[in-house]
Amino acid sequence: MYYGLLALLTRALRLDARQLRNHLFRLAFVGFIYLCLLWASIQSGFLGAPGLSFFSQIAWLNAMFITCAGIGFFSSAITEEKEEETIGLLQMAGLDHLGILLGKSTSRLIQVMLLLVVQFPFMLLAVTLGGVTTLQIVAAYVDLMAYTVLLANVALLCSVVFQRGGTAAAYTTLLMLIYAIAPRYAAFQKTSLIAMGWTKSVWWQSRILDCLDWMEESCVFYQLMEVMTTGFAKPILTRQVGSNILGGLLCFGLAWLLFGPRVNNAAPGGVSRGALVKSTSRMKFLSPGRCWSNPFIWKDFQFIGGGYLLLAGKLAVYGALFLGIVATSLTPQNWFGWTLNDVGPVYCQCMLGALALEACVSASRIFHDEIRLQTMSALLMMPRSIPYIGYSKAIGCIMGLGPAALGFALSLNMLTGMTYSKLVTGILDPRLWAAIMTFLIFLHLIALLSLFVKWGALPAAFFLMGPVSTCCPVWQLLLVVGPGPNGLASIWGELPATITVWILTGLVCFVFQMMIAARLQELGTK
Repeated sequence: MYYGLLALLTRALRLDARQLRNHLFRLAFVGFIYLCLLWASIQSGFLGAPGLSFFSQIAWLNAMFITCAGIGFFSSAITEEKEEETIGLLQMAGLDHLGILLGKSTSRLIQVMLLLVVQFPFMLLAVTLGGVTTLQIVAAYVDLMAYTVLLANVALLCSVVFQRGGTAAAYTTLLMLIYAIAPRYAAFQKTSLIAMGWTKSVWWQSRILDCLDWMEESCVFYQLMEVMTTGFAKPILTRQVGSNILGGLLCFGLAWLLFGPRVNNAAPGGVSRGALVKSTSRMKFLSPGRCWSNPFIWKDFQFIGGGYLLLAGKLAVYGALFLGIVATSLTPQNWFGWTLNDVGPVYCQCMLGALALEACVSASRIFHDEIRLQTMSALLMMPRSIPYIGYSKAIGCIMGLGPAALGFALSLNMLTGMTYSKLVTGILDPRLWAAIMTFLIFLHLIALLSLFVKWGALPAAFFLMGPVSTCCPVWQLLLVVGPGPNGLASIWGELPATITVWILTGLVCFVFQMMIAARLQELGTK
């Protein structure tokens, strides 16, 4: 009984132990930490408490990496089996629901925890640099492991409930966003209630205030800030650790209960590849219609970009977001502290984040369906070259970014003090173009990694962007093209410096495109 229960989990762990790339990835992670430690030791001569600075950077990097992994790695645990329609085969092999969940999700949780375990001895070296204690390091890693348990099981629940991996990842992101902003909301509400005269002497008021305290202290980001403070001497097992582990177990139990109804009673015919409207429905004006003259652009616009229906939905969501920001700013003493003058900058930041997030997701999915459905060889047999196919698919994905790009352009007009001369100066600023081109290289890296891994191209690209930026000259241009006395902008002028950024990043992107084309050719021959 127990062997059958743990059969898939045991196989997944053995496969992970035998794959060389997993060990190389962990070794690369440790190597990156070692380089950071070496740099911190160099800074110890002219920087106070270098150990605390090094420890803080690695702890926040781990938190961001775990969050990205939860969106891309954990949320695809069950949805990938749904999309490939292999759940029935697993059940025919004698695996029950609990065995499938342990093998598909818990194995991934253990893999991510191993990344935290292998770096722990190296993090203890930060104690020798000064500014941090062993208690702080142990407390931070316990907090991160508890957060990993919560995130893995929240993503597992979304993966069980929803049919598509993209939908599960989107809802996981939404839940983690709520988890991140909950402490600030709780702190604001607690301050407001205390200002109204609430005290813990009244039992029901005390219960509400205690709940707000729990909500504030149950977030790993709040707890990490507490751990980073000098003189930290609190217990390791905090409310955040207990609540995150309990929440993870609760989500795992819900996923177990919902596995049968959501998976066994799924509609036949596979998983839909997009939010498409049939031409016979009342909203047929939002249907895909006939294929365009370039079928690659049409296909990726409809299935990856979402088509006309998703574009209309995005416009409605971004419009509602703007109205929500305006309504919040009109509310006196709102817990964000926004005023009407903050509407433009806040909405601009939100739209910039939405545009960047949509671009990253599109880059990770541009070749995903062809690889998953094993149609790459048939696609390459068409009388079109690989560059033609790749660029056409990229155009289709870019068309799906229209609502976010439109919202960002409109938000720039709402910025106070924005004039035509300032806009032209900003467009010619080489530092702006260096940042844009760095993000463009990041998108190429995501697309390249998506051809090698089935999951996690986005978090892997986020982790590898540091070494890649160190090897290519674009990251250094952020400092070189500055307005200082030795910057290119001061020596050559802004336009020549901007053109230099274009040329260098164009060469780097061309190298990535050649690597993508070679990988597509290799996949097409299999």
